[in-house]
Amino acid sequence: RTVYEALGRRVPCVAFDRRRDRNDIDRFYDPPAAVNTNSSTGMADTCTASTENGAGDAAEAPYTRLVGDVARLSSSKTLRPLQCSKGGGMVAITKHLCGGATDSSLMALCRAPLSDYVGMACLAPCCHQKTRRDQYCNVPYLESLGLCRQQHVGLRGDKLHDNDWRTLGRIISISRHGAKTLNAYHKDYKHSVLLRVLGFDRTCDLGRKARRILEEGRADYLRRHGGFDVTVGRYCDESVTGDNLVLLASKERNMQKHTTKERL
Repeated sequence: RTVYEALGRRVPCVAFDRRRDRNDIDRFYDPPAAVNTNSSTGMADTCTASTENGAGDAAEAPYTRLVGDVARLSSSKTLRPLQCSKGGGMVAITKHLCGGATDSSLMALCRAPLSDYVGMACLAPCCHQKTRRDQYCNVPYLESLGLCRQQHVGLRGDKLHDNDWRTLGRIISISRHGAKTLNAYHKDYKHSVLLRVLGFDRTCDLGRKARRILEEGRADYLRRHGGFDVTVGRYCDESVTGDNLVLLASKERNMQKHTTKERL
């Protein structure tokens, strides 16, 4: 919604949200006059589509909000408000998609129908430690670095475990806490061999590098499967948040083609 307002309501937007409170409409995303329940969105989960067409300004572009499972964001019905963007004219923006939700999103960007629409993407992931190995989009990339090559059956014999993946998650989790706040989480890390061997500062440094490795793997996936040119950067200082990495992706050829068509 913020992007829609910042662009003066002149650019059609589809806001996709995983959350829904059945007892109270989100007044920021869905103004009272704009609420419209629609069960034909093509989503497997129950969805609410809210479209604001601009009561006082006929020039306003449509704004649509959908609620459902990010992994199923691949229905052509979802993209009906953005038909004019087909051919690479759509920009995908994600923020605070915890853990594997980021992987579900970028994999959706690389397959039809979204792959026919999206020409650029700005993805700001977070909560890397919540990502499960089976959710991560590019385990082969980690294996190429010598990581996550072996799995073993746990003591209960019910599932496979990956010690490398667990270690990556643990050091990322520790690196989220400053030295002053770590004491509040002492009970969670008091048996950590990593902290005893490496110390807090070194563990945090490795945690930041582990985040970067996961993002480089995601960037590699976008390049290989989506044809994107991708840059991994920082959108704020790590003193603000440890989750300060962003993926900037573009399909230069598609964007040039769309721009040329718009000019014609």
